Amino acid sequence: MRKNLYVIGARGFGRDFVGWCRMVPGFLDKYTLSGFLDDNPLILDGYDGYPSVVGSVEDFRPAKDDVFFCAMGNVGPRIKYTEMILSKGGQFDTFISPSAKISFSASIGTGCFIWNNVVICSDTTLKDHVVCQNNVVVGHDTKIGMYSVLDEGVACCGFVTIGDRSAIHTGAKIAPGITLGSDIMVGIGSIVIRDVKDGKAVFGNPARELISPANKS
Repeated sequence: MRKNLYVIGARGFGRDFVGWCRMVPGFLDKYTLSGFLDDNPLILDGYDGYPSVVGSVEDFRPAKDDVFFCAMGNVGPRIKYTEMILSKGGQFDTFISPSAKISFSASIGTGCFIWNNVVICSDTTLKDHVVCQNNVVVGHDTKIGMYSVLDEGVACCGFVTIGDRSAIHTGAKIAPGITLGSDIMVGIGSIVIRDVKDGKAVFGNPARELISPANKS
């Protein structure tokens, strides 16, 4: 029996995810694309061929055969709406592109999404609800915490640790053995060669902490 798949968020990520679902051979033999959950019922105006917005996450009540994917790139809203569905008894599946190369010894949590041409090497751990966008490379013995996002083209060398709820943006490179804390942000194209503490934002080559003008001495 096919599962009813609901996509949380009908913005760009959600539309990309639906396109991906339709491209994967056999995917629609397992899932019915049942619609988007979004608080804007008009969000798809001007876009053709997508499932409709069936309601908001706040109002939706999961049924037995329903599963969900949260297609939100921003970590905060993704946590909010994922946990809202979980609190109602909803379930999340993990989706892995057929083009991804994943070691037999890697551990992938629930609710993860592994996009096209991702490489996940030996003895890595991805906890629940991690997103790896296209062309990400995760080196051996790397650990990635819950709800973290690795944008397109990110490369983590071996023995990297990334905490929970962290965002590593497009093209960033993480040197071997680096520890990145929870709730951190690494800017586009950055080269990280030093550990980053919880809650910090870094950018550049080499990556340095971003300091707002109000905090400058």
